[in-house]
Amino acid sequence: MNPKTADLDPNLRQAYERVMGTAAPASPSTSQPSTDIPKEQTQVVTAKNRGGLSPVLLAIVILLFFVIYTLVWTMIFKLEIPFLPF
Repeated sequence: MNPKTADLDPNLRQAYERVMGTAAPASPSTSQPSTDIPKEQTQVVTAKNRGGLSPVLLAIVILLFFVIYTLVWTMIFKLEIPFLPF
């Protein structure tokens, strides 16, 4: 057992006991648990506008890039492709 558990806050001691499955030794000075009840917190999730290109437009841009890339390399290596005029 960890000797530092004797100085734990009551809430931490309870968490330690739940996790470890053991009982932590009681501290010599018993402190009163706080009477403040934490307020329930709500979390709001909002949709963010990604502001990027739409997937269809992105696919068109990628396809156009590969077509231009292929045409440049066919012109560099002077390949003859029957359906191309050059």
